[in-house]
Amino acid sequence: MKPIIETLTIKRFRSFPADHVEFDNPTFLVGRNGAGKSNFADVFAFLAETVSQPLQAVFDKRGGISVVRNRVASRSAPPNFGLGVVLGPCNDSMQSGRFAFEVRALPNYGFEVVRERCEVRAIDGQRFWFDRTKAFKSNVAGLKPAIEPTALCLPVVAGDERFAPVARVLGAMRVYSIEPSRLREMQDPDSGTSLRGDGSNAASVLQELLRVAKDDVVRIGEILSTIVPNTKSVRPKKHGKKLSLDFTQEWGDKRSLRFEAFSMSDGTLRVLGLLMAVFQKPSPTVLVL
Repeated sequence: MKPIIETLTIKRFRSFPADHVEFDNPTFLVGRNGAGKSNFADVFAFLAETVSQPLQAVFDKRGGISVVRNRVASRSAPPNFGLGVVLGPCNDSMQSGRFAFEVRALPNYGFEVVRERCEVRAIDGQRFWFDRTKAFKSNVAGLKPAIEPTALCLPVVAGDERFAPVARVLGAMRVYSIEPSRLREMQDPDSGTSLRGDGSNAASVLQELLRVAKDDVVRIGEILSTIVPNTKSVRPKKHGKKLSLDFTQEWGDKRSLRFEAFSMSDGTLRVLGLLMAVFQKPSPTVLVL
């Protein structure tokens, strides 16, 4: 199966002066401490957030554009920050796609989008595009979004069925760094349709899977038992307005014992969080673990 993200182009993002990466499915990233693995993973989180949040908020979450933009390299000019992706086939919505943007830093921690381009090749072969600089151009008649210098156009035009596939692919990418301590805690219930980056709503995700995909919950138990001997299943458990995780283990004479999450090891909880990331519904388009 081809990867949904075929290539990624990075320009002045965090520790990366410039890079161009081609992906397989799956792709494994290996490197020493400080090599930039976390920064590379954050590219996907950044792109996903730009679809659903204002660009200013995405920068602010990371300390502002002065922190996000690599300022020490001289390999590229002008010294703008930019990201670009080439997309492969996605279900029945498109054959391929491209999206890229470039942002210029301004005084007093300001910024402006200087270039943005999106291209989609539909299943029937038709090609649709928009190109935004100071003006907005597109081969889609009647598409004239209001342009804000600090905002991307893609989230604005994502309601158009021709550009929606690109926004859906980017918006459904997920990046995870599971924190076992958060899985041990009592959790506030939510919809369970998207696992948080630290796994802190795993009980809600498990509860939703029990509702829509019980076979997957059985499969999760089977996989967990091969990694954590004697562990047969895990279920959400209600405590008033809170949820927790309840594990069942089988010991001698098939005697079943139940343990709550605070009794389980970091490794067990981390594995469970990763399984929740893989099996959650709807499935992410790209999963970065």
